[in-house]
Amino acid sequence: MVATKLMSACSRRNHLYCVPMKPISLILFFSGLFFLVSCSKPEAPEYLGFRDFSLDNISMDSALLHTQLAFYNPNTFVMELKRGEVNVFLDNKLANHYIMDSTINIPKKDTFFVPLNLRISPKLLISSALSMLMNNNKIKVRMEGSIRVKRGAITFTVPINYEVLETIK
Repeated sequence: MVATKLMSACSRRNHLYCVPMKPISLILFFSGLFFLVSCSKPEAPEYLGFRDFSLDNISMDSALLHTQLAFYNPNTFVMELKRGEVNVFLDNKLANHYIMDSTINIPKKDTFFVPLNLRISPKLLISSALSMLMNNNKIKVRMEGSIRVKRGAITFTVPINYEVLETIK
């Protein structure tokens, strides 16, 4: 009588947690866990500055700004930059909305460059130039938006929020 009362719940087989796991279940469980951990959302690239700054086609209506934005990928894996939508501000004034639609390979733990061709207002150029003269050739550059990066078969949206004081040489 006492022996039947002390009988464990597992021996009655009416509880789910008492059913022994089969080896295939363990493999599937650990594979799923590995997949979730390995596909964690990537960190946003770090903005390093720009290079090869130039202005072309300056007219009364617009000017075309060309530069290469330098970024550092802090992630331990290779990615692809698939798309970017960013608002670019110069001295807190919207210069333009930039859409990048080409694919750029991003090496792991390394620097990469994104071309930026932006049509801006000459009025903004003049006010920014005056501000730079008063601030030792420095201009406040802010970028807000998001980028789509691909890692393997998974695509992520990564927010972009950079604000720096750039020196123009």
